[in-house]
Amino acid sequence: MASMPDRPLPVQDHGGNTRQVCARLGLKQVLDFSASINPLGQPPGLREHLFDHWDEVAHYPDRDCAALVATLAAHHGVPPECLVAGNGSAELLALLLRALSPRRLLLAPPDFGLYREVAPPGLPVLEIPRREQHAFALDVPALVGAVRPGDLVLLSNPGNPSGHYSPPQDLAALYAACTEREAHLAVDEAFADFQDGPTCLPRVPIDPYLIVLRSLTKFYGIPGLRLGFLAAAPEPAAAVRRLLIPWSVNALAQRAGRYCVADAHWPGRTVAAVAELRRDLSAALAALPGLVPLASAANYLLVALEPPAPPADRLYAALAQRGVLVRHCGSFGLGQRYLRMAVRPADENRRLLATLAELLCQPETVR
Repeated sequence: MASMPDRPLPVQDHGGNTRQVCARLGLKQVLDFSASINPLGQPPGLREHLFDHWDEVAHYPDRDCAALVATLAAHHGVPPECLVAGNGSAELLALLLRALSPRRLLLAPPDFGLYREVAPPGLPVLEIPRREQHAFALDVPALVGAVRPGDLVLLSNPGNPSGHYSPPQDLAALYAACTEREAHLAVDEAFADFQDGPTCLPRVPIDPYLIVLRSLTKFYGIPGLRLGFLAAAPEPAAAVRRLLIPWSVNALAQRAGRYCVADAHWPGRTVAAVAELRRDLSAALAALPGLVPLASAANYLLVALEPPAPPADRLYAALAQRGVLVRHCGSFGLGQRYLRMAVRPADENRRLLATLAELLCQPETVR
């Protein structure tokens, strides 16, 4: 029987910290369920396409990302002047807060911890918690009631880590309140491509107080390249664009973005594959003692831990020691009650399930 780590593993502030865990446990590699990346990997031919254009690294990239923005505009039906490409949506989020200089920041926890991290010092933050009893759905009436002029309401949809999805019609009252009170609503749709419902993005050209953030790295399997975009009315988009560090999006990232977005078959393939993998993984997790996976529209599952399952610290560490890394949800403010697990290819999901079954059927190994 394997022993537990001498020191507790650090609570993750982000998924994908495989090097840190391997170094702590003396492992060469782990099976990574902590970062939610497309289980299909990358669109076919992307590697060869980048090799074919490798010589572009000998020149400065287009600082305006004009070709990439044009591709994104055509793909999403949003005017180019409403789009800003950046070195991942995290960069754009930080610049958005500087550009808008909101009076207050309204958050809906549990949510992505970076929102607080990038907030300027001294910015008042008001939290309107999601409704845990309803799978962490947004409390839209409470958000509407809290909005004041000059606020920035910032939330993820689908929710991270819950995967709960609120269709645009469910957010209509929040749109209206922000517009009426001249506050901004920023919707982080980093995982929206993984579900087949409507998103907020088409509303951007008609709603001057709506901002949408999108990541290309997760859906297209290229997190190491760092690429995302922001969609907003021309004025706030221009304000963010002026704050960009020159050449922040490298040439290969721009090239990859154009190639990936142009693949017309990738969205359908991904949505169908993720839906099937997620359904099978959720059913298998629910069959294990003490695990309660929540409904999700994203490529991950938030799993509640109930007796006889051990607390998150212990199960997370026991899995990691066996070479399986999941996401501890302490940094989301969920303490010992939840773990998040990415939806991975079927063979990897089976290995996760087998390891969980071994641990949960031998509770002495994790207590």
